[in-house]
Amino acid sequence: MADPEVLGFEHMGLDPRLLQAVADLGWSRPTLIQEKAIPLALEGKDLLARARTGSGKTAAYAIPMLQLLLHRKTTGPVVEQAVRGVVLVPTKELARQAQSMIQQLAAYCARDIRVANVSAAEDSASQRAVLMEKPDIVVGTPSRVLNHLQQDSLRLRDSLELLVMDEADLLFSFGFEEELKSLLW
Repeated sequence: MADPEVLGFEHMGLDPRLLQAVADLGWSRPTLIQEKAIPLALEGKDLLARARTGSGKTAAYAIPMLQLLLHRKTTGPVVEQAVRGVVLVPTKELARQAQSMIQQLAAYCARDIRVANVSAAEDSASQRAVLMEKPDIVVGTPSRVLNHLQQDSLRLRDSLELLVMDEADLLFSFGFEEELKSLLW
């Protein structure tokens, strides 16, 4: 029997397009990390969360990120298209996984929300072209994001609203400390 205390996705005030994507993924109820993190993130709170692999952490940050970006675009004043969210990950593989999950969740709002993965070093020229289009969310390793900032193909100073450090412990243990300092200070 369903626990009546669990806050379902449909009670989180999410855009119907996100709810449809969640349903398409076969998720009837949020995982514990999603249930706890999504409402807090939607309130604009900073979060530090820890959960096991496969617990739904990516959706726990992606859903509120997408919701906040969609809400801004539909209710806020018209603003210039810009990168408003950055997801930092420790590896190219995690970048691909995060981008894939964000895109699945944004399936019904793909015209409104664009996501770019800048983690592959060998694809720098095509990444610059994608970044010129100012995607809403950029996913990448700290070194690749910093590289694009230094090349001026990515600008965040006046637009960044949402920063996610996915697998933050690994970001530091994989040797990204200097890049993170450069990005964050």
